[in-house]
Amino acid sequence: MLQAEQVLRERYQLKHQLGQNAGRQTWLAEELETQSPDRDSSSTSTRVIVKLLAFNPQMQWEELKLFEREAQVLKNLDHPRIPQYRDYFSVERQTGNGLPWFGLVQEYIPGNSLQQLLDRGQRFTETQARQIATEVLNILIYLHELSPPVFHRDIKPSNLIWGKNEQIYLVDFGAVQDRATAEGATFTVVGTSGYAPPEQLWGRAVAASDLYALGATLIHLLTGTAPADLPQDNLRIQFADRVQLSSGFVDWLEQLTEPAPERRYSTARQALESLNFIDSLPSSVEPVPAVRKSTTNSVVPQVVIVELVVAALACIALPSMFSMVHKAKQAEARQNIGAMNRAQQAYFLEENTFTNSIEKLGIGIRAQTVNYDYSIQATPKAVFNYGVSRKNGVTSYVGAVFVVPTTPSNSSTTENEVNTVAIVCEANSPRTARPAAPIYQKSKPVCSPGTRKL
Repeated sequence: MLQAEQVLRERYQLKHQLGQNAGRQTWLAEELETQSPDRDSSSTSTRVIVKLLAFNPQMQWEELKLFEREAQVLKNLDHPRIPQYRDYFSVERQTGNGLPWFGLVQEYIPGNSLQQLLDRGQRFTETQARQIATEVLNILIYLHELSPPVFHRDIKPSNLIWGKNEQIYLVDFGAVQDRATAEGATFTVVGTSGYAPPEQLWGRAVAASDLYALGATLIHLLTGTAPADLPQDNLRIQFADRVQLSSGFVDWLEQLTEPAPERRYSTARQALESLNFIDSLPSSVEPVPAVRKSTTNSVVPQVVIVELVVAALACIALPSMFSMVHKAKQAEARQNIGAMNRAQQAYFLEENTFTNSIEKLGIGIRAQTVNYDYSIQATPKAVFNYGVSRKNGVTSYVGAVFVVPTTPSNSSTTENEVNTVAIVCEANSPRTARPAAPIYQKSKPVCSPGTRKL
């Protein structure tokens, strides 16, 4: 077997084995580099991670395909929070104790995985969880918005490194999937129980699958209990009674871990925008200090005054807190309606018509989410995109795209060209009914009564 201090390819000196599992080994190694003759030292070294896969008769062919896919995907990634690809090689049978080995070399990130911190008894606060969520979502925005998009498919505490620079890194792309390889193909079920969403265990992964895994990871950090060990209700992870969190953050986590992918946030960018809205909410509610009992009547007026002050502050603060929660939910619809408008304009440019199908727009928006029902009403000259609230206290939205004739600058041309203009309108008050559609008058789109332009 491979041993410490062994040098592979005359370049990578194995130092400490970090993990081993079914023909796989992960080593902390040093990359040796020859110095120029005028240097005092003959060589220097750089720490790297070397992942090795033994090619043996018992190995499933799919394992090698995943290993090669990881190397290929990493080679094309360039993000400061993803370890950089350095090399991919094979090891001869003589070196590998009779087995050929394949090696993948990556940048080493000094720090500890979140799983290591959990194992040491560390529990994470809401503020820390929000920071981790924000940093991971920014990584996922990069991955998911590549062309083709890249899905990690195995986000969990052991694959998130809390670096010594206090930043979060996403590692281990062994389960990675890019859309180019997934379209029309059956791929191996990957992921970790408790963190992988239901659709991934059925062999399908979408952008929202990584969001579910992130939500399950955050729940583990906050509760100290692995999600597979927490109770479930209709496949929903039950965690709210085990932690003290702001209501907005609980709602956000619950939507992130909805069992049905169409009820989750559809994109990492959408989830981050929603989180940013609730980020100003207090992470916890500090208890009011208890008033000691006294045998004297002089304390009673003081207690009454304290209670009145607390009640008055609550009357001021609570409406604001609830308002922020609703704004976080409404951010979803504002973003989606705007995206639907832009997609309809692009669709009209290609097809010379609008579509009633959300799926044909190709922007990953579902017809129903936790907070909204989305629908389209298309006509030859206009299309109306609706985001109707499913909850009281949350505002509904409507967008419209109108076909506008334009007179050509060349007077010899008799045919008119066409253009499109768009508008997004917000209902004046929270409602669960479809708002009035915008109209086109006096050469511009206008919001109808009961709505206002965004």
